[in-house]
Amino acid sequence: MDNNQDFLKGLARIGIKIGIGLLVLLLIIIFNQTVQIVNFMNTINPMLGKITLVVLILLFASLLMMPLIGFLRYKKGMEIPENEDSQEFREYLKQTQKNMVRNKYLKGENFQFDPEKDLKEEVIRAYGLLDERARTAIKEKATGVFLTTAISQNGVLDGFFVLGALTKMVWELASLYETRPSLNRMAALYGNVAATVLMARGVEDLDLLDEQIEPLVASILGGGMATLVPGAVTVTNIIVNSITEGSVNALLTLRVGCIAQRYLSALTKPDKRSLRRSATIEAISMLGSVLKDNTVTILKAFSKGATNAARNTMKNTFRF
Repeated sequence: MDNNQDFLKGLARIGIKIGIGLLVLLLIIIFNQTVQIVNFMNTINPMLGKITLVVLILLFASLLMMPLIGFLRYKKGMEIPENEDSQEFREYLKQTQKNMVRNKYLKGENFQFDPEKDLKEEVIRAYGLLDERARTAIKEKATGVFLTTAISQNGVLDGFFVLGALTKMVWELASLYETRPSLNRMAALYGNVAATVLMARGVEDLDLLDEQIEPLVASILGGGMATLVPGAVTVTNIIVNSITEGSVNALLTLRVGCIAQRYLSALTKPDKRSLRRSATIEAISMLGSVLKDNTVTILKAFSKGATNAARNTMKNTFRF
């Protein structure tokens, strides 16, 4: 655990340095362009140059103030309590209820708290509705990752795409549960998700993945196809590798989504080991439906590509 925390701190320091460097570079570019624009306006009319300078300064100041105002508007969220027997837990339930009353999704579902029932049970009932919507969103994101990375087969670009998809998904889930999540809540959420994902994946996770992929590929491709059609072995291997690559990325997406969902709906601080295991099991169960619903799309894409390639080859052959 200490190694993970040290790694995250080092990663944060690197990110801060990169951000400062990019900010300095951006300021230099803005200054250079501003000078050029003002000088150009001065050649037309000195007064026009002064007006342009004032307008640009006001514009840049407003652009800088908007994120600062947005930052100040975020309120510090409450820490998740350690156990249910503390006063902090009761305060946390009350604050959670207040947040849920303003939740856009719950309003759309016409959810109402029953004052005659236990507050904890009512909060859990509200989280149940949010969990259902979150699972749908996680599955949709995993489907996009599966199709994109399975067809693309470009390691570097796929890595950036998956990273961007995961970052966006965590933000969308946090916005679903809390509408306007606090900065410390988001920092803790991203940190906990990253630390949990970076933990070494157990061998049992890989076994579960194989159990999902192998029967599905066998049922779709057919056991005897590779031996009956010449050259089908190579094509089959390409398709299997493509589906496997997409499945691994989809599983990672599902896993991250399930972990984030559990943190967001937790009433007490969860145990990371058990949370990681339960999230993996749920992600595996969701992966099966993602594969069944979208593997045919992968096969159609390969079939279309092979057909187009064959058609172009025939045209080039008969052209000469």
